[in-house]
Amino acid sequence: MRVLILAGIAPSTIFSHVPLATALRNAGHQVMVTASLDDLIPTITGVGLPAVRITDPELSPRQIIARDSRLLEIPEDPIAREQQSGHWYARLEAVTLDALLAFTEDWSPDVIVGGMASYAAPLLAKRLGVPHVRHGWDIHDPHLLDLGATEELQPELAELGLSGIPEPDMTIDITPPSLRPPNAAPAQMMRWIPGNTQCRLEPWMYTRGADTRIGVTIGTGVASYNQYDFLQAIVENISIADAEVVVPVTEDALPVLRDRLTNVLAGWIPLDVLAPTCDVLVHQSGGSTMMTALTFGVPQVLVPDPALHRANSMARRIVEAGAGILLTPEEATSDAVAKGCQEIVSNPTYAAAARALAREIAALPLPSEVARRIEWLVHEGSTGRPD
Repeated sequence: MRVLILAGIAPSTIFSHVPLATALRNAGHQVMVTASLDDLIPTITGVGLPAVRITDPELSPRQIIARDSRLLEIPEDPIAREQQSGHWYARLEAVTLDALLAFTEDWSPDVIVGGMASYAAPLLAKRLGVPHVRHGWDIHDPHLLDLGATEELQPELAELGLSGIPEPDMTIDITPPSLRPPNAAPAQMMRWIPGNTQCRLEPWMYTRGADTRIGVTIGTGVASYNQYDFLQAIVENISIADAEVVVPVTEDALPVLRDRLTNVLAGWIPLDVLAPTCDVLVHQSGGSTMMTALTFGVPQVLVPDPALHRANSMARRIVEAGAGILLTPEEATSDAVAKGCQEIVSNPTYAAAARALAREIAALPLPSEVARRIEWLVHEGSTGRPD
């Protein structure tokens, strides 16, 4: 079986596809992986997967978006901004369709696996007449993104004689069952397993040197989005909590942070190595970071951007489950962050709630089982198609 994976727009979305892609390869299937941005190819190959270029390396996402003045608008309302994000993702995906079709002339897939915002996946699957599997990246409901994407993709849909994005043949959901909305559509559940880029480990990365260890991360975009001030403020806030603080950052951000931060451990540490050593994980509510903490039963202090509906909605669900504390950036003062961490460390109910969610995740079907169900899906589809 040949599997083409459209893995999305960021390192974190690449990482989300690693467990299933690896399970498919281990089952003897051929797997190829693409991304919506050219500079993600090293991330794909860095996690041991074969990468195919489908983007113009000379054309940046900003240039693609700038072609249409409508897409340059950034709504202030978080819900409107979430829907506009669907427009952005859909346009970034649509420009890859010609390259994807050219690739599939040389390498014809039996099934397309696409992430939640990989909107080229259903269009390509429709053109090729093969099944489409939609792979969840986190616990967020993508319906607002889908609304924006449907509006943006009307010309591409019209070419296929469609008015809406085709429904997937299978949806993979990695949400702990108790966090799924009551009206959630049926889905193939799958255990979420971290798929981070790895490195040579030092003992301080996987052992703790104090009674309390707090991990602080704002994802892979510290240098790209110039978030040094934000990270420094959080770390300095936590430093009064009398705990060992560890900051996983990319190598490009490390020189600047070493100059700014004192009495912390910093470096590129795979989050799946760090998280099990932590009592608390402080972050901006990124989906992959959140899922890693949930997987290892680590309670969280969440500081989402109030303008991002996605981050806030996910953070609220963690808080409602009793596994975290939510602060806005304005609320994340020295006292508030330190008190939030201390509250989690001193009150065992947070850790108990986080461990309960971890048990839910561990009980879900493994990627190897989901890989077999994709085999059945393709087999059923092939027996129903004419030769």
